Amino acid sequence: MKNIAKTISLGAALFTTILFATGAHAANGSAGKTSKSDVSLNGVSADAVDYAGSVNPQQGSNGNSSGFASDFALYGSKQGWTSIAAFGSKADNGVAISTSKLGTSLTFTFDKTDGRHGSWTVANNDLKNNVKLDLVFAMHTGGGSSAWLFDDEVLGAGSKTSGSWTLNALNPGGKLSDYSSLTIFARDLGKTAFQVPTTPVPEPESYAMLLAGLGLIGFMSRRRKGEHDTFRC
Repeated sequence: MKNIAKTISLGAALFTTILFATGAHAANGSAGKTSKSDVSLNGVSADAVDYAGSVNPQQGSNGNSSGFASDFALYGSKQGWTSIAAFGSKADNGVAISTSKLGTSLTFTFDKTDGRHGSWTVANNDLKNNVKLDLVFAMHTGGGSSAWLFDDEVLGAGSKTSGSWTLNALNPGGKLSDYSSLTIFARDLGKTAFQVPTTPVPEPESYAMLLAGLGLIGFMSRRRKGEHDTFRC
């Protein structure tokens, strides 16, 4: 019985950690009613969400992924996160940010309808290759930061994917937080890019061989027909 109770307690603790990284993370502000559906891409909600109090994802030369890295690692044994786009509080609204980090050319745009709602896009600038990657949409607010994971996201060659976002986190005063900054992280870009299948165009020599083959088939067919008619006579 003691073992069963211990298992249940560990399971509950793990679930809480995965969902909202509580404890030290939530020292200031809280997750509020944050959910996976608050941020979407191509009409699909995020695969996971995390909240970290007193953490700013834009701190450091490569961004600060400490608020979600350990929890999102449960989605597979993959390399660390790299900050590939960063938007500020005001000046970056509506500005396109292009990046070629991790070997893939992407362009992000970010717009705020107000302090708690808006839209975003990600464009794959490679016209020949689809890209499969993990993306994290990490938004900083007054009390901490919320992070949404898009696991194994596929971006079509030369295509732009649009999404939306909403903030439901609470500030230290218990009220809905407003946007402060956005940092977009990625991983596994170089390892999982794959070429778009194409139908090769036959070379002129191939056409010549095809015509010769068709001619030979026609000749043999006529010859057999002639032999058959002779036999009947």
